[in-house]
Amino acid sequence: MILLLKPPQPLKSPSLFEDCTFEWLYWPQAKEPYSPETLEYIKSLDAEQDIELLRIHGWEIPPPCARVFRISTMLLKKGAAKGLTPFAIGSMMCRETLEKESEIEQIINDAEAIVLPETTEEEFISTVSAIMDCCLDQHSRN
Repeated sequence: MILLLKPPQPLKSPSLFEDCTFEWLYWPQAKEPYSPETLEYIKSLDAEQDIELLRIHGWEIPPPCARVFRISTMLLKKGAAKGLTPFAIGSMMCRETLEKESEIEQIINDAEAIVLPETTEEEFISTVSAIMDCCLDQHSRN
């Protein structure tokens, strides 16, 4: 008996935040604060280290996907450090309607409007970080 297998399809990597949804967002536990152990784990996350690890294992992340990964990790780390729940952080990433951009999309658009075209990725991420801090400060006050 010969078994024919299809070659695996390449994974589609997210390069934008426009189609971001989380099924768990409305679970009751999503509105609970992170445990101290989970906060320590989140604090230890390092997007650059993870991107390098993937590269070592033969998976080159396209630059737009790496940007989404960096910004997502940054939002999780900063939001958790400010005491936001998974619900609050996830809500910042998801659109309320198809037409209305999410908060993270607005942050990225604001950063793109500020930086020059020749800006490095590191400078762009730094600009996103500063804008994100302002948004997260507003969330943590509410």
